[in-house]
Amino acid sequence: MSQIATHNGTVIEVQEGLIKVEMHVVSACSACKAHEKCAFVDKADKVVEVESEHWQQYAVGDAVIVSVNESMGLLAVLLAYLLPAVVVIGSVTVLSYTTDNEAITAFATLALIVIYFLVLYKAKERLQRKFSFGIQKRDGQ
Repeated sequence: MSQIATHNGTVIEVQEGLIKVEMHVVSACSACKAHEKCAFVDKADKVVEVESEHWQQYAVGDAVIVSVNESMGLLAVLLAYLLPAVVVIGSVTVLSYTTDNEAITAFATLALIVIYFLVLYKAKERLQRKFSFGIQKRDGQ
């Protein structure tokens, strides 16, 4: 059984079939007493687009809870970090043994990474359907 990850957010835009939600994301160290003065705290506002058949029930400013299946997060990490690392390490290893020219190895590795991310970009619509978010109003709304 997969778990659901949730995050609080605020509706910033409502269109037919689509709700844009802004989430204030803070790193795990936000519980630390010194996080207000720490330069390493990772804070950012993220905007996600949630497709919903019930988009009429939401208005700009509504406090909502956005949910996603945690296994989708693992797939995102795989696609964004692990597979590119495998491409880089694999291409450097193979090209280092097949050619003595470091410049060729570097440029070919860069080309392979660019191709990987272009393929990922071309598959954006398919991936967006796979990475679907759920949405519900927070209690008291």
